[in-house]
Amino acid sequence: MAEPIDDPDGGEPEKVGYGRPPRKHQFQKGKSGNPRGRPKGAKGLKAELLAVINEPVTITVNGKPKRMRTLSLVLKSLATQAAKGKVDAADKLLKLVIEAFGLEDERPVSRELSETDRLILSQFLDEDGAAIKKTTDAA
Repeated sequence: MAEPIDDPDGGEPEKVGYGRPPRKHQFQKGKSGNPRGRPKGAKGLKAELLAVINEPVTITVNGKPKRMRTLSLVLKSLATQAAKGKVDAADKLLKLVIEAFGLEDERPVSRELSETDRLILSQFLDEDGAAIKKTTDAA
């Protein structure tokens, strides 16, 4: 509940309570409530994550240096661990594959045609059948 507080200037008492701080504690006009704010050039988590996973790294494969992105390296490492029989790695890899490509076994469920759909199909087939008969008769 807002409680009235006497105004020192002798005006009407101001209401103070939840969402109504005393005037002397409110933000002053022309000044920000967050004066320092976010520094310029500060990046969010998404931008930082993209920068890290796209960063090129050099690894040695069969004695030769090879450059690849960090994301590719992590995925290759995960696949290698899964191939070695590490169940956790295989589980993570399969989840990533399913999320990226979906399941092949998912097929649309066939459903019965409504009476309207059957009527439309029968009319189409009757017209199409009549058109086929005309072309064969003309030949």
